[in-house]
Amino acid sequence: MKNLLMMAVLCLLVLSGCGKADEKKSPDRSAPAEHSQKPDESRNPYYRGLIEEYHAVLAEDPDNLAAIIALGNAYSDSGEWSAAVELYMRALKIDPRNADVRTDMGTAYRNMGKPDQALIEYRTALKHDPAHFNARYNMGIVYAFDKKDYGSAIRVWEELLKLSPNYPQAERMRTDIAAFRKALKKGRK
Repeated sequence: MKNLLMMAVLCLLVLSGCGKADEKKSPDRSAPAEHSQKPDESRNPYYRGLIEEYHAVLAEDPDNLAAIIALGNAYSDSGEWSAAVELYMRALKIDPRNADVRTDMGTAYRNMGKPDQALIEYRTALKHDPAHFNARYNMGIVYAFDKKDYGSAIRVWEELLKLSPNYPQAERMRTDIAAFRKALKKGRK
């Protein structure tokens, strides 16, 4: 009964956390905060406990996909990017087509200063799920803020806005697209 309850809790945590880590952090105009967090135990005091719980579950059931993903998300949310990537890779060995995990891994790579690897993961996520909005949004973030490739950021975000005009970050994307267009025009003069 205890294991069944633990699995139910893990499933709820995974379902609520997968692909949403990027949405729950506050944005910053120059370099989005949702993609540049540092570990902060005082702000995230519960991650240590969650991490220990997930490790305990995995000690009993090492191939528990929900626990592997939840542990990866806990590491990611606490800013432990390398550990998150290791867990996401482990999850992808079990479910290589999981676009949420690929997107989260891409974001972890971006936070590790590996924007090219992040783009690879976002593209792979979109290969498996062409309508994966978070992969598209994060791809635009990398193009815009890491690669300074405003044309590509505009293209990716315009595609996203066509698919989802009311995406949670739609207004921010529209504002940034307008600013990027101005910067591109200024650069041509």
